[in-house]
Amino acid sequence: MLVQKFGGSSLADFRGFEASAALIRKFSEDEPVAVVLSAVYGVTDLLIAAINQAQAGDDFSTTLADIASRESAVVDGMAGAGHDDSRLRDILAERQKRLAGRLEGIRLLGDCPDKSRAEILASGENLSSRLMAEYLALTGVNARWSDSEVIPPANDSWLDSLVDVERAAPRLKDAMADDLRVLVLPGFHGRNAQGDYQLLGRNGSDYSAAAVAAALDARCCQIWKDVDGFFSADPSIVGNAQVLDEVSYGEAMELSFYGAGVISSKALAPLASANIPCEIRNTYRPELPGTVVHAGASRCVAVRGISLLDHVASITIAGSGLRGRVGVAHRVMGALARQSISVLLIVQSSSEYSITLCVRTDEADTASKALAEEFHFERLHGLVSDISVLRERAVVTLVGDGMKQNRGVAARFLTANSAAGVNVEVIAQGSTERAISLVVDRRDAVSATRASHTAFFGHMSHIDVILLGCGNVGGALLAQIHRQRDKLASNHQQLKVRAIANSKLLLTAADEVDTGRWKDDLQSKGKAYTLDDILKIREELGLLNPTIVDCSTDAGLASQYVRLLANGFNVVCANKKANTMSMDFYHELRDTAARGFRRFLYETNVGAGLPVIDTLHGLMRSGDHLQVFEGILSGSLSQIFGSLEDGVPFSEAVQSAMELGFTEPDPRDDLSGMDVARKLLIIARETGLDMELGDIDVEPVIPANFASDASGAELPPRLKELDAAFAEKIAAAQADDSVLRYVGRISDGRCKVSIEAVPASGPLGAIRDGENALVIYTDYYQPIPLVLRGYGAGAEVTAAGVFADVLRTAWRPLDP
Repeated sequence: MLVQKFGGSSLADFRGFEASAALIRKFSEDEPVAVVLSAVYGVTDLLIAAINQAQAGDDFSTTLADIASRESAVVDGMAGAGHDDSRLRDILAERQKRLAGRLEGIRLLGDCPDKSRAEILASGENLSSRLMAEYLALTGVNARWSDSEVIPPANDSWLDSLVDVERAAPRLKDAMADDLRVLVLPGFHGRNAQGDYQLLGRNGSDYSAAAVAAALDARCCQIWKDVDGFFSADPSIVGNAQVLDEVSYGEAMELSFYGAGVISSKALAPLASANIPCEIRNTYRPELPGTVVHAGASRCVAVRGISLLDHVASITIAGSGLRGRVGVAHRVMGALARQSISVLLIVQSSSEYSITLCVRTDEADTASKALAEEFHFERLHGLVSDISVLRERAVVTLVGDGMKQNRGVAARFLTANSAAGVNVEVIAQGSTERAISLVVDRRDAVSATRASHTAFFGHMSHIDVILLGCGNVGGALLAQIHRQRDKLASNHQQLKVRAIANSKLLLTAADEVDTGRWKDDLQSKGKAYTLDDILKIREELGLLNPTIVDCSTDAGLASQYVRLLANGFNVVCANKKANTMSMDFYHELRDTAARGFRRFLYETNVGAGLPVIDTLHGLMRSGDHLQVFEGILSGSLSQIFGSLEDGVPFSEAVQSAMELGFTEPDPRDDLSGMDVARKLLIIARETGLDMELGDIDVEPVIPANFASDASGAELPPRLKELDAAFAEKIAAAQADDSVLRYVGRISDGRCKVSIEAVPASGPLGAIRDGENALVIYTDYYQPIPLVLRGYGAGAEVTAAGVFADVLRTAWRPLDP
């Protein structure tokens, strides 16, 4: 014997009816099948709405017409497929007439007794099951419909009854007699001895099918829906959630109770008691195996899945009068039970000072009032100081039978949420160690779920990039990311560009920006934005480990790094403005990053792709001390002074560097020496010197106000006035076996940037044509210094350095 249940999503229209009927037909060829059906999709909710409208004295005709439209569409589809039958239309007409009459009675009475409510709500399943039985018969299947009298209730509840499985067994077996291949039953309700309908609770059709399976001692119970089975997390939240091959009854109960709407948790009890396996499968993808719920599920994994229960409120009762008092928890649960409120979880502080519990948000006011009345005396005398309610909460639950055999699961769970910037308000774990629940702010629920899934199911390092500044360096970075995608994946690294922005437009992607066509998308889909829009991206997309990459030169943006770090973003910057602002700001940046466990990385601030900052940090952490630093820190000035060495006039050297793209559009930005001064200041600060930019002695390459009336493009011809002076300096240096270089120097706690004649054979003498060099004398590196040398300018080199920093922000799955 096989039991099949088809949910409302499988019965949304004739296409669904046809697909469901095909599955019934297929399986009935091999064994008898009992089929349990939900109402046509959406009809139960519409029936509830119609009852509420009638009870309030409102017009319910539109809702009634919507119900008729949905159900008639199924019959029309059958007729269109060549199975027109006047009986089906008679059944529809009779149902609509009776429903309209009952609703009108409720409107006149102004009330709806539970008995009437049960009868009206049961009508949706009654109709859908009758339509299916008729359709199967019309298509040649030996099928018969049975009323729900074969599912006798076990108690007197009109709206949330249980099934008397022992009494149901002989009735169902009799109904299956006479070589019947398919018995079609309405779900969601049963009939008592008086013939009245009693509902089996919300989503009761799952429970109906489970009870039928237990009564018939079925081989298997199949639950057919529009999903592939249980997932490791909600796939609408976690894009790479995995379909689970199997789960245990206990795991399925926990997942279902805490939000995985695959099967009613109530339905699992009779299946577990009778040890009947349950298959969760997709009506529209029947070739997939789905998920098997059974007692023999493997326990080789610690965590089976992660569920999210939304729209929760937490209620806390606190006060010194709770300590040592017997029966407090009993009184709490009793007060809520009298209001028919189910407690989702409950925890008590070890000091017995407080009890926190969770209920559904729509029950929070009733629960709070009930508790206030129950503890009225204690509140009056100050024994209970507060009953507080926090709405808009969510419960994220980690589920797995294997957690009991694996240490450190809770630690990984909490660490993952901490990394995602999620504040955990309540932690609850049952004695079975099958589930651990965290109560979080509803705004953090998506981040918490994604972070937890990555920690337990991810096999790749994870980086979410928000790129600000899409000029030469930013564009080169996007091209490098695009080229390296496959290589990153092969190294178990997942880098997604979630948003990009220039100075005017912001482009955000639900999954990731197409790095192959970002320019067109930014222009066509980008929107004006503010920094607040950037901050919202993390919450809106539920980003686990977002990294802001600043490839702009915007001082205003640099001044907001503290705010970005404080809001949970890593910051990687090619922009050197932040590190050269005040010392107070310099320290605040690092303190904020440390407090929030965020990364602030800026390797390219000094030497583009050269590992300058990382090298200095390594030396300082190992206890070394800087004695003297000297370096050529500007690729553009390296190019210009190398040309002077070859006899090229100064004005022509500048013009050539501009044409090669070494300088800024206005070369005075390079010739002022301030770019080198900023880099030198960063080096000084990284080695422990407290200095401001104004403390650096800067000798500009050209006088500060030289040709101030000329634009950047007009400057080179005006520089001819300086050619003779530079020629004299070059000649003097060559006479002394030296060359001219623009050097940054740190010595005796002082910083200076100037034109120097350095020995041609020395470590700086050979640096030209865009190269940078850093010569570092320390306690360990002397008299022979540590020398770093390489290209220090150019979009590709700088972008590569930024890329390396970005990869260092990766959030990796925790070790097993």
